Amino acid sequence: MKFDIGVEIGTTNTRLHFKEDVDCISMPSVIAIKKTNNQIVGIGEKAFNMIGKTPSNIVVKKTIKSGVVSDLQLNKIMMRKLLEKKYKKNFIKPKICVCFHSFLTNLEMLVLKNSIFPSSSQKIYLIEESFASGIGAGFDFSNESAVLVVNIGGGTTDISVISSQGVLINKSVKIGTELMDEIIYKNLAKEHSFLVGMGMAEKIKKKAVTMLKPSSNLKFKLKGKDKITGLPKVLEISQEELSKKIDLPIRRVVEEVLGLIKELSVDVTSDIQKNGILLTGGGSLTSGLKEFLQSKLQIKTTIAENNLNCAASGALKAAKFLKEEYFSDYILPA
Repeated sequence: MKFDIGVEIGTTNTRLHFKEDVDCISMPSVIAIKKTNNQIVGIGEKAFNMIGKTPSNIVVKKTIKSGVVSDLQLNKIMMRKLLEKKYKKNFIKPKICVCFHSFLTNLEMLVLKNSIFPSSSQKIYLIEESFASGIGAGFDFSNESAVLVVNIGGGTTDISVISSQGVLINKSVKIGTELMDEIIYKNLAKEHSFLVGMGMAEKIKKKAVTMLKPSSNLKFKLKGKDKITGLPKVLEISQEELSKKIDLPIRRVVEEVLGLIKELSVDVTSDIQKNGILLTGGGSLTSGLKEFLQSKLQIKTTIAENNLNCAASGALKAAKFLKEEYFSDYILPA
């Protein structure tokens, strides 16, 4: 059994990895439409760049919220556009493996399946995202050893222990990079009467925030808008103050990881101590996060290579590591 396409439909980005390609195709999971007639005016990057800049008759919608398909039809349109990038409308009938979050209900999994071009595919196979991430990150499945995967995505963080037999234990929390952006956005407005867009909040997080000894002397000048006067404003703020804003959600992730480890048997805990923690997803790139987790948990922590794309890549490669019986519970005929 071989898959033609590996798919990760993320809260922030959707990625497809085709078997002939080295790299994934990636597109923000957003669509811009006209309110009056639902005409599509932008998809992916184009729609993302329109956020906060559209006239009143155009709305920008996310197709995924907290890991769940929020608009089936719009997600289907987005997926078709991604396919057209590859096949130029000459669709074959590919064998597709799609990542899913462990917390999805049966109904949500059915909606996920139906939002992925069912008319052009005979079968859609599903794989838990944390397992796919481990495969895509190159974890060695040649023995029965286990590894702890912490996948910090846009809307959720998935914490799982995986081995060659599949996912041994997992939990998901609705903490991701978009929550961190929102916290920065809200705190700047509340504490400094300073407004920035969500896109700028994301840039601030990437450039100025660190979990490793943030400095009170390192200052950043932010461009935005005065909440009271409505006029343009420049705010100077320290790295320490900005970093404190995302301290709570990160500590919540640490607590959830600790809670999961406490549920493990002695043998599995021994494997985790040996193999360490594997960080995947966009949130794993937060400055100092790896070192912060390592110091709090006293377990070796590494960031996966190709961490942004390893879930989609792992879904594509899954058939090499898993027998078809593994997918028996997750095969959804089109």
